[in-house]
Amino acid sequence: MSRALLRLAALLRGMAVLLCCAAATGWAAQETLRIGVQLEPVSLDITTTSAATAGEITYANVYEGLTYIDGEGQVRPRLATAWTTSADGKVVDFTLRQGVRYHDGKAFDARTAAYSLRRMLGMLGMHNTNAYLEWFDKIESVDPVNAGLLRIHLRAPDGLLPFALGLPGAVLVHPDSAASNATRPVGTGPYKVLAWDKGHSVNLVRNDDWWGNPRPQLREAQFLFMTTSFETESMLAEGRIDALSSVTRLTGAFTSRSDYVLAARGVEGKQIVALNNARPPLNDVRVRRALSHALDRREFRDIYGPLISAVPIGSHFSPFHPAYVDLVNRYPFDPERAKALLRQAGVAPGTVLRLSVPPTDYGRFGSLILARQLEAVGLRVEIVNIDWPTWLDKVFKRKDYDMTLIMHVEPMDLNIYARDDYYFNYDNRAFKPIWDKVRAARTEADRNAWLGQAQRQITEDAVNLFIQLRPERNFIRRGLTGMWERCPVPVFALENLRWQP
Repeated sequence: MSRALLRLAALLRGMAVLLCCAAATGWAAQETLRIGVQLEPVSLDITTTSAATAGEITYANVYEGLTYIDGEGQVRPRLATAWTTSADGKVVDFTLRQGVRYHDGKAFDARTAAYSLRRMLGMLGMHNTNAYLEWFDKIESVDPVNAGLLRIHLRAPDGLLPFALGLPGAVLVHPDSAASNATRPVGTGPYKVLAWDKGHSVNLVRNDDWWGNPRPQLREAQFLFMTTSFETESMLAEGRIDALSSVTRLTGAFTSRSDYVLAARGVEGKQIVALNNARPPLNDVRVRRALSHALDRREFRDIYGPLISAVPIGSHFSPFHPAYVDLVNRYPFDPERAKALLRQAGVAPGTVLRLSVPPTDYGRFGSLILARQLEAVGLRVEIVNIDWPTWLDKVFKRKDYDMTLIMHVEPMDLNIYARDDYYFNYDNRAFKPIWDKVRAARTEADRNAWLGQAQRQITEDAVNLFIQLRPERNFIRRGLTGMWERCPVPVFALENLRWQP
């Protein structure tokens, strides 16, 4: 063979190797995903932390509960396959999925499920830091009947129990790994934690022994912590991330990328001005209604820029829920009406209200808008910028504040208005019987009707100023499908994600 032919053969062999490598690389890319998230959680045990990012990484990926809230916002079976309720509504039996194992190989059954729920409820004598505990106040006992049947006894009927058991705080953990889940999570889900590189990322790898079918397409996912907007935009410009979760504002770096698209995200972030209902002059409903009339929601939409539109709200409830009642016009923007109500309540012009502002973009920009609007009706607003630890201690725990601009992200959390010790200091004697009816409702139609009444009550009482639903989106690379777009829980579920050719 001539030298020319030998060189040609060698070249062809080299090209074949390169093509194989390229194909292998392309295939690998079809099985991996890189997601940018805003904050690094301090713990990955979502039964003991309220950090949204921890749930975003692990809920329905690593951990599973008896039920879950799916991509359409519906309550579905998960580790329970079905449940039945007694005629009096006080006993709920859950039939458990068979053959399920934790990531470390240990079996899931009614005893491990009972342990996990008792731990959550504080029945085992441990300090309880579960952020969702108020949802389970009607549970009297949790008992394994046999390996495949779990029985929950209630003090009173609770039609929202299946929903509550689908929240992040109710995922089921094993007694042998519960204590170390904060740093080394062990669940039953479709993905396992491969590594947590503190300050950088959490890597998940597919659990090929997962009980579910079909098996997820993605083999590995890396959640990268985006500590600054500059870092986020740099990684985006260089194509080093495939998705960004919880995008609320688009800059030029986003809009210039035709290879990315915006995807819906169903998280129910209610932006409100929380009012201390026990502190004068806010303890007068006429004053709270005056502030409601002074509120011009249109100005707050500009916080998120022209490309993402925020949905106004008139109560503490998501417009995407079937029980939503549109109460935005209950207090239309009317500065003259606001001034008249303040005069009726005997509030002197120049009265000072202190506005506590946490370190967020909506707080920084929104506080200036709110101060301008309230000062236009004769009040004086003193803006007090505070960090998160101070907000949690002074505002949330000690209730030492007049007003605070805040976002409530928990799904369907009207229940907070039924709590006597909540930081709003709301006199909820009229609201609590309504919420009891919500909990006791046996049909969806009845429950939605009472949810409508609950919305109307807190709006009539003008408990807070209700501004808008935060317009969260996911920013994803084209070709990625299967996002959970209507799930109200902050989550980046991986199991249905697919790369399309």
